[in-house]
Amino acid sequence: MQLTTNTQSTDTSPQAARLQVGLTTKVSLHWMVKKVAMKRAVSVTTAARDLLREGLDRFDKESMTISPSKLLVDYEREANDYEGEKTENWVIRADRRLVIRTRLRAGEYKCSLSSFANFLLADALNHCPDAAAVRAGSVENIITDESVAEAIWAIQQVSGVKARDLALQIDLGKQRGLTNMILGGTVLAPARVLSKLSSTLNVPLNVMLVALERRFATQTVPSFKATDSKPVLQTERKAWSVAVKELQLPKDEQERLLKLEG
Repeated sequence: MQLTTNTQSTDTSPQAARLQVGLTTKVSLHWMVKKVAMKRAVSVTTAARDLLREGLDRFDKESMTISPSKLLVDYEREANDYEGEKTENWVIRADRRLVIRTRLRAGEYKCSLSSFANFLLADALNHCPDAAAVRAGSVENIITDESVAEAIWAIQQVSGVKARDLALQIDLGKQRGLTNMILGGTVLAPARVLSKLSSTLNVPLNVMLVALERRFATQTVPSFKATDSKPVLQTERKAWSVAVKELQLPKDEQERLLKLEG
């Protein structure tokens, strides 16, 4: 498995190098990691890194009394128990020590780093209170057209000029324009911003996410004059980093906003 260095911050030192772990998991498992990130109000990268560490710590502890080969069978079953057959490739960025430790364990038991990381995540999620809360919520909080309509109404009430006050409440400072882009569904906001938006509007997070998707899907074509070039309707929701950099803000403000994504 290829590992590449990354100079982003770590838990202990902002200058310490990170490594990337490429892995393949079921889409439903990756979705749960994202939900845990939202529950914790952190980036998906941070949540995945923490879950990987939790899974590895548990594996090391359990392997002292249980056969590692049996543990791997159990962990693999937990990963396979996630619904659906569709898989996806994604990356975890973690500090060097954690990645090397995980790689050594994988090699010790003749398992690929990708597979071993997948198994550790699955087991960590099975023991994660936040994941349990997400599972319970997915059963209890059924998304209805009525609840989505109410969420859209709540979003509309704070859009436009009123987004100035909302921006302060969701850690976006004076970025009213960026806030309005989030409310319009055209920009994918970081998990911690979405969590605060959900809390501020008193709208369940899962309902709000659907409302934002519908806002984007029903966006109107911008008006233009005969002398203007024909406007192009945005067909994909814009990544956070792209949207922030396009604003061409002062360096310190740009860095602050980018860090919201972890």
